[in-house]
Amino acid sequence: MKEKKFELKSKLKKTNFFNLVKYGFFLVAIPSVFLVIFRCPYTVPFLVCDLCPVLDCPSKNYRRLIFGALIGYVAITRVDFCGKVCPLGTLNDIFHKVKMKISKKPLKLSLEMKVIFDLLKWTVFLFVIVALINGNPRFYIPIHAGGLLDSIQLSLMAGGKAYYARLMLILGAISLGIIIPRFWCRYVCPYGTTIQLTKKGIRKVKAHTCTNCGKHDSN
Repeated sequence: MKEKKFELKSKLKKTNFFNLVKYGFFLVAIPSVFLVIFRCPYTVPFLVCDLCPVLDCPSKNYRRLIFGALIGYVAITRVDFCGKVCPLGTLNDIFHKVKMKISKKPLKLSLEMKVIFDLLKWTVFLFVIVALINGNPRFYIPIHAGGLLDSIQLSLMAGGKAYYARLMLILGAISLGIIIPRFWCRYVCPYGTTIQLTKKGIRKVKAHTCTNCGKHDSN
């Protein structure tokens, strides 16, 4: 009985720690998330921040430090990046928790809707690959160093059709997370798709090299 209580307390401490890191990083990162959504001039964000003309984005100066810290944290704790670290994933979780407070009835997706959403995921992913092959082109967004709201307002005034198409896709996909858990993460995010493919590749390699020695079997 004492061992079970100790294990339960240990699990609760780990959960509280991971939640503290998850929501703490979310609070720190949310201004940068809004800047990326509304201000990032590149088709695929976070890849060429060093060359970015937008002076007021924190990612321009701290991307490498933050990226290194996150990779180290994920490697040491072995937590899932999308579920336990990514601020957009956390935002989706918050939306879903609000929805569950209103109605706990789950939304069941039909087979046709799943096919459509999977098609959307791979379309976005292929579009990102094509954009990277073409040099990750950027939209015209004026250079501006100032407050978050003023910066976003300037982007909305200067954005073209391509900018607004991307903006509507992102905002729409994030908003759907209110009724479909983690819609953005599961069906749109190109980084999430890349991580998913990488995990599948690692599992296939492990399965191919497994010799059934029994070392990894649970007792």
